[in-house]
Amino acid sequence: MSEAVLAAIRNARNGPPKYPHRVAAQISMYPMDFRHVEHLLAHQIRVWGPMVDRIVVTVDTHRSKAGRYRGTHFDDYLNRLRELVADIATHCPTLDMHEVDYSNKARREVAQAFFGEDDIPVKAWDGGPFYAYFYGMYHARSRYIVHFDSDMLFGGGSTRWVEEAIGVMDADPSLLFTSPLPGPPRADGVLLGHGSDVPKQVEIEGVHGYRFRHVSTRIFMFDMQRMHESIGHLPLLAPALPSRMKAVLLGNPPRAREAEVIMGETLQANGMSRLDFLGSEGGLWSLHPPYRNAAFYEQLPSLIDSVERGQIPDAQRGDYDMNDSMIDWSAQRAANRRHHRYLRLLRDRLGLAR
Repeated sequence: MSEAVLAAIRNARNGPPKYPHRVAAQISMYPMDFRHVEHLLAHQIRVWGPMVDRIVVTVDTHRSKAGRYRGTHFDDYLNRLRELVADIATHCPTLDMHEVDYSNKARREVAQAFFGEDDIPVKAWDGGPFYAYFYGMYHARSRYIVHFDSDMLFGGGSTRWVEEAIGVMDADPSLLFTSPLPGPPRADGVLLGHGSDVPKQVEIEGVHGYRFRHVSTRIFMFDMQRMHESIGHLPLLAPALPSRMKAVLLGNPPRAREAEVIMGETLQANGMSRLDFLGSEGGLWSLHPPYRNAAFYEQLPSLIDSVERGQIPDAQRGDYDMNDSMIDWSAQRAANRRHHRYLRLLRDRLGLAR
């Protein structure tokens, strides 16, 4: 990262805004998520509802022109998603739904709050969510925001994890993010799937965890006040030239890297970090399904039940992605090999050109 960008990050200092709520869970959704949301939202409310003041569902209604974020049956799934959330909200008074507002006024408010700019791209270079993530956090209207994507599962059953997370952040000013343990815990404490990026094990105020220098938008808890006091604004980092060229091919804005990349670069530039930890009681851990298929949707209710009961195969422990010990992903892995993805991209783009 250039010295100019580093200086901009350090010098942009704003006073903390007022927060009507202390802690919110903010769940990012897209209409095409409906098939798993209809099972997972109730599970997520059971997990986080006892620990937060409000639950904010943010639905992104902006369609990418091409690529994996375009989807089919968009309008039908959007209507079904609206009905589902409205129905659940009748039994959960702390649940609110916001459809992402793309008006100039709304975009300026969000862009100013996070980037100190008058506008930001609606999508990242790859067509993935960008503005919608920050819109969701902005409208959580809370100091502490537990953000997660709509496909996440959570096990362990702790009702104290949020307060423990606030405690470790209070004890360590270098923490901007915390997260539940990535994957169900192993007896030896090993975390799988991180390659050469082995997290540093630390203990803060009696809490044992793993310190990371990057962020995943799948799940994190974020201190908005600390961001404004310690960092000011996030930098709007542009992707490298090959990614900008691919963005043009896909019909996406080429201005911004992924939200989680920007957050991670900001942590590193400011000597800050994220702490993942299990916590007390049964703790809290996350699990992510990396693919979708008919078997996944069919088995999802029983998968949720297994996670909530803690009935997890030993081969899954330590792994943050749901693996073959829980569901057979072999067909999906084959379909997602690189040459298949490029063929789909080419067909997608040619279809737009007709």
